Amino acid sequence: MRRVKHKSRGISVMTAFVCLAFVVVAVLCATRMYDVHQRRQRLEAENQQLLAQRQALIERNNELQAQNMRGRDTSYIESQARAQLDMVYPGEIIFRTSGE
Repeated sequence: MRRVKHKSRGISVMTAFVCLAFVVVAVLCATRMYDVHQRRQRLEAENQQLLAQRQALIERNNELQAQNMRGRDTSYIESQARAQLDMVYPGEIIFRTSGE
């Protein structure tokens, strides 16, 4: 008895399963890559905001340090007391003139 070879019509079940598995894995990888890309963009935007905030805080810190140094300078304190509070030393006489 002779075996009759049947010509394969279409693809086998195993080939279809492998192709389907490949498509599923490819879709999952593409989805994951898209999520990673979106997260990276969000983190880069947040990083830029934080860098700008850091720069503003550095500038504010420098201003406060300069103000602190001026506050230790007795001549600055004296000039501010005279200008803003109209303070004078005992025995000093202030002459004011009108601007007219």
